[in-house]
Amino acid sequence: MNELRHRSTTEEDRLDEISEKDHSFTAVQTLLLKVIEKKYNNVHFRHRAFLYLSLFLLLLIYFSYTLVQALQCHNAGLTTAFEETLDQQPVFISDSNKRGFAVVERSGERDLYLKKFRVDKLRSDSLPLNRHLADYRPEVCKVKLYKKTRLTISVVIVLDIAPPSVVLRAIFSAIRRTRPENLADIVLYAQKGSVDMSEYIYAHSLSQTVRIVTSPTKKTLSAARNEAVTYAKGDILVFIPEASEILPGWAEPLLEAFSDNPALLAGLSMDEINGETFAQVEHVPWHLISIPRWDFVTAAPIEIPEHEQKRRGLLPYPDASPVRTPVLQFLPWAAGKEHFLKLGGLDEGMLGTASEVPGDILELSIRWWSCGGEVVYLPCSKVAFVTLSGGPPLSGHLLAENQLYNSGRTATRWGSQYSQFYHEAVPKSRYQSASHSSRLEHVISSLSCQTLNWFIVNIAVDWNFGGKLIRQGAIKSTQGDACVDAMGHDGRYSPGRPEFYSCHGGYSQRWVYLTSNKQIRTETGKCLSSDPYWHDVITLDYCGEGHQWRWEPVTGGSNIGYLIYKDLCLEYRPENHLLFYVPCKQTASQQFTFEIIPP
Repeated sequence: MNELRHRSTTEEDRLDEISEKDHSFTAVQTLLLKVIEKKYNNVHFRHRAFLYLSLFLLLLIYFSYTLVQALQCHNAGLTTAFEETLDQQPVFISDSNKRGFAVVERSGERDLYLKKFRVDKLRSDSLPLNRHLADYRPEVCKVKLYKKTRLTISVVIVLDIAPPSVVLRAIFSAIRRTRPENLADIVLYAQKGSVDMSEYIYAHSLSQTVRIVTSPTKKTLSAARNEAVTYAKGDILVFIPEASEILPGWAEPLLEAFSDNPALLAGLSMDEINGETFAQVEHVPWHLISIPRWDFVTAAPIEIPEHEQKRRGLLPYPDASPVRTPVLQFLPWAAGKEHFLKLGGLDEGMLGTASEVPGDILELSIRWWSCGGEVVYLPCSKVAFVTLSGGPPLSGHLLAENQLYNSGRTATRWGSQYSQFYHEAVPKSRYQSASHSSRLEHVISSLSCQTLNWFIVNIAVDWNFGGKLIRQGAIKSTQGDACVDAMGHDGRYSPGRPEFYSCHGGYSQRWVYLTSNKQIRTETGKCLSSDPYWHDVITLDYCGEGHQWRWEPVTGGSNIGYLIYKDLCLEYRPENHLLFYVPCKQTASQQFTFEIIPP
């Protein structure tokens, strides 16, 4: 070994001597090859060469991976040029044609903006248009590979009261997080009273992507969306609130679902953005779906039923696959444009604006199922909505009147044979006449759509209806203002104990007692049953065999009676809020009524 090192050193010395005396390239090249040959026979040299080669290969793999990631970002619309030109770009808010206008808060200005726009406008104006938002989707949504499709998306936004910076952030989030080849356009529907967005669209060079449709009058949300759809070019219509931001990875699950079934009505999952701080928080759990309530305006969230879990278990990536749901309510939602127009769109007679929950999506869901479509919930496609501070722009009385009118339209169209349930849920409906939509009635008739009974039996199988309704409403004690309350346990996985609580008529105090199974149920499919740990206490658990109750009136025809479970009577104890069932003594503390209490 020492001899090899000595010989190598000798050859290097000779190379230096010849280089000084003879500048011939051939001589230098010959000696260099000899030195390399001698060094290759050296074991240490070969080890170092292998180490350097390994390091070179690792660097090559790293740069290749970085290049692939850059290409993926480019395909998703996240080009380097886009980031450089828009990152941290201030919102154009000045009257002059200049960007970078400083946001200076004057005394009382923040409170004034909160009252006018119901969000912190100054905070919104200080945020970049393409800010980063977290991805709270299930992990399986992030690792799943989605197939590419040529379908295109049209994002429809109806403008109402949001400030320009909030609307711009919704626009940029759609552009940034959708592949350019899959984004057909963004349709802004501007009407009387909304902010004029034309100068902002021009200032940010968005005219090729964003189309502004104006209306000189103030229209209902349903009518505005129907008109905006006529200008949309995409195959898929996505309706999002004006105060919202589309989240990463939203488009691929949506496009794949509609490529499998173009006749979809799909609800998108949601996160929440605080309207004052603009901080993002995770919102609606992905494992919940919705069933309609008998008021035909709102829906009750329930956990995914066992039959739907079994169906999804046969699919690849079951936790990331679409979930069939009877209805949608107020989620951001999407629809196949062809099927949407075929069904006549939304009911334009529904009252309400973009800041309300008019119930038009619930009616569309029933019509969608009944006329051959499919309604699903997409857990892997998310949109964050900005919560508005304060109450709704309409007074509580007017909002209730709008919802009452809308519920009457839906009940008249679909629930005529179930009028008893509807009138029990909405007592005021007995005194109000509802109008029809002859246009939609013609569509339903021409398409030979199914009835509400078919919808309940085949789709909304978890909806409480049954045969003859024995009792419905709040279970109220005759000894004071105390009603049986689910206490939030009606939608949880684990059982929980209901309690007596002050009567308020909310959904946690609405119970249904039917002749078909003699169970006292919540609207979400939980039943009053015996507690497995406390032998004399009632709990709330999934309905099963042996959960039958018996109603015995105090006197014939009386609406006051005893609730009997396993030959024991439910009893109200003012000193303890739990529900006890004890031997029947026919005392006043064991007497209850079912009452419809307006919320």
